[in-house]
Formats: sequence, C-alpha cells, structure tokens
Amino acid sequence: LLYSLAYRLLGRGEEAEDAVQDILEKVFRALPRFRISQRFFPWLYTIGVNHLRSVQRRHRRRSRLKLVNAEPQRVLELMPSNRENPATRSELQEGERLAQEALEALRPEQREVFVLRQIQGLSVQEVAEVLRIPEGTVKTHLHRARKRMIEFLSSRGWE
Repeated sequence: LLYSLAYRLLGRGEEAEDAVQDILEKVFRALPRFRISQRFFPWLYTIGVNHLRSVQRRHRRRSRLKLVNAEPQRVLELMPSNRENPATRSELQEGERLAQEALEALRPEQREVFVLRQIQGLSVQEVAEVLRIPEGTVKTHLHRARKRMIEFLSSRGWE
C-alpha cells in the first residue's frame, strides 16, 4: 500500500522504495503516540503523505525538472497474472505509462486526493482526515482530477 502511494505521488520506483523505508521508520518512531481510539490506516497515510510532500519539496528545490515516469514496470511486477500473456502485458505497460503521465499532469493536491481515493481506496471522509481538508474540498479535487485524467487519456487515444 505504501509503495503504491509513494510511486503514484513521486513517479519513480527507486525513490518510492526509499520513501517507503523512511515512512516505516517514522511510523515506528511515532507508534508510542498512536492512540488506540484512532483508526490505523488514516494515521499511517497521514504520516506517509506528509513525508512524500517533504520529498517532493526537496526534489523541486534540487531541480526544477518535471517528474518523469521512470518505472511503470515495477508496479506491473506486483501483478503476477500479467506475466502470462505478452500482448496483454505490453498493453498494460502502455496503459500504466499513460496513467502515470496523467497523474503527473495533475496539480499536487488533485493527485494526492485521486491516489488516496481511487487507487488506495480510502473513503472521502478518510481522505479528508489524512489530508486535513474538508470533505467538500476532497470531492472538488476528486471531480477535477477525474475530469483532467479523462481529458488527458482521451487526447492520447485511450477511452
């Protein structure tokens, strides 16, 4: 779950792996402050998203280059059924590459909401809790992100 989140927000597999290790270290250090009355996954995602935002800020400061899609292959490796048919695998790789490009074209706040809601499967309420924004704002960002994703993919021939 954390790798998928990191990969979708950062766009690079190796950097996502490093980020997951850092997130797990932060979670371990923060465990004594975890309250049993809290739900675990929103708490975990909050730590993860905050760390990934820091990584993105550091990356932007170091280089003003646009994030590029470096490793759609890594995400596909996590889906063992895709190894069987080369034609299907090739189509999935192309779809994965385009999906990652579409994600990278989104504004950061739209990307975060989209990834947490559509890819990670959190509820609107959980996304609002993780990002510390109102549920209405989550819905607005999600609507705009879906619209931009559809426009992006349609412009490249994917319906």
